[in-house]
Amino acid sequence: MKKIVALIAGGVVVSAASADVVFSEDFESGLGNWTGKSGGAHHGALVADPLGGGNTVLAFTAMNAAGDLFSLNPIEFDAGTSYVLSFDYLGRTDQGRNASVGTNGYVGLSRGLPGEHVWLYSTQTTSGASGVLVDDNTWHSYEFALDIPDSWADADGKTLAHLMLEDFYGGGGVAGDAYFDNISIRSVPAPFSAALLGMGGLGLTCRRRP
Repeated sequence: MKKIVALIAGGVVVSAASADVVFSEDFESGLGNWTGKSGGAHHGALVADPLGGGNTVLAFTAMNAAGDLFSLNPIEFDAGTSYVLSFDYLGRTDQGRNASVGTNGYVGLSRGLPGEHVWLYSTQTTSGASGVLVDDNTWHSYEFALDIPDSWADADGKTLAHLMLEDFYGGGGVAGDAYFDNISIRSVPAPFSAALLGMGGLGLTCRRRP
């Protein structure tokens, strides 16, 4: 089921329909838009939603570090424009290990395959990620103001970066316990950019409907 999402920026509601989508992936058409390190193999796998619903989602057959699955083509970001990253995340703590150990799904940006990179969001805080993702055997939907390093911009104010995902091996989880779906990056209309940036790491978390 498609989500209808509204961002509240400076007291003004900005609908998803009024934003420009610069990247979108629902994992229903294979992994042709993704690649592994240095353009090689990766551990991403498409599986049926383990909680039902009939759709296909992303999982990982092995754990990794410094990135595992990268968007095949770099995404172009313009300086002075605000962007919003949204995705669904399911962390399963019922797969044969202590539930106190995070499921270690990580989302980040990389200038290469891999290259200079930043980890943005996870269930844990290794490598500077914000540990805001919930792993409680339930799908959650997230919205964040996307923070792109200013130093990455070229002389024209443009940044080319790959979206980067992994199931991190350093936290004690198991392969295949982190699931992603419905990833989107959208630019926010100019009148709302300053207000959104002022909100910092906006995280609107709600339960995903099946």
